[in-house]
Amino acid sequence: MSPSSRLPLPTLRAFEAAARHGSFSAAADELHVTAAAVSHRIKALEKSLGLRLFERKVRGVVLTEAGVRYQARIAEAFTLIDRATRELSQPSLDGPLRVSAPQAFLQHSLMPRVGELLHRHPGLDLTLMGDNRLADLRDGKVDLAIRFGTGNYLGLHVAPLLDDAITVLAPSLGDGVPDDWRKACFIEDASALPTEPWSHWRPWWREAGLHAPQELRRLTVSDSGLALAACRKGLGLCLSRLSVAQEAIDHGEIMALRPWRRTEFSYYLVSLPEAADAPRVAAFRDWLNETLCDLRQAMKAAIRQPSA
Repeated sequence: MSPSSRLPLPTLRAFEAAARHGSFSAAADELHVTAAAVSHRIKALEKSLGLRLFERKVRGVVLTEAGVRYQARIAEAFTLIDRATRELSQPSLDGPLRVSAPQAFLQHSLMPRVGELLHRHPGLDLTLMGDNRLADLRDGKVDLAIRFGTGNYLGLHVAPLLDDAITVLAPSLGDGVPDDWRKACFIEDASALPTEPWSHWRPWWREAGLHAPQELRRLTVSDSGLALAACRKGLGLCLSRLSVAQEAIDHGEIMALRPWRRTEFSYYLVSLPEAADAPRVAAFRDWLNETLCDLRQAMKAAIRQPSA
């Protein structure tokens, strides 16, 4: 049997507390024992390992190089123990969760972040469905849906997630930004609704003084994700929401040509009222609110910019 397998838990607790506080006395106060007891446990640990873990100083103790390495792993172990203990009193999150979301939002906003959720809840059997149509939560095929709209969804539990902003985007490299917009190719998103006027080119053309749209070159695609992809490839200018474009902007692939405008709609998380507090639904909602914090801050900063 290895020495480490015989180490009692109170001894390791004493070491972790002393390492964290840099003091045997402070560790003793936390563990409700005497400083002498902590010192005795540390000496026994060092003898068992055949290594010095602390340098004794006049004002406390300092970890040796071996102590630093050991403390990092012991702290991880106690974190896992504490988490496992807490989870005993919580409902299990293992099992299926089916989430529907707009295709572009799912691809560009959630997929880069979802790995952290799966790492946090390894027993979660997650299904993500990209669909721009409104999912019917009552047919039993979907547990949760992210919707981009007004938030007025009768009979459903609705939680606000994220506002959004929109602007004209151009490729950062190549010949994607002509000095004269009349020479540009305008990428149109055929899925934009009539109730989203700034998701269509006409108001932007009016602001730019282009009054003969029939003379402009256009490329029509079926959704906003394809519009962004075409812009990134240098095929022309596109209109895109910040929630979809942020990653490409951060990577320097595209740039904004006009100030951001607040969109007419926002993102909402919707579920059946009776499922809103189910453990897996609540865990997904908590993670979603946490992981979108940086995007919310970027959105607030963009919307605060003066309009053209």
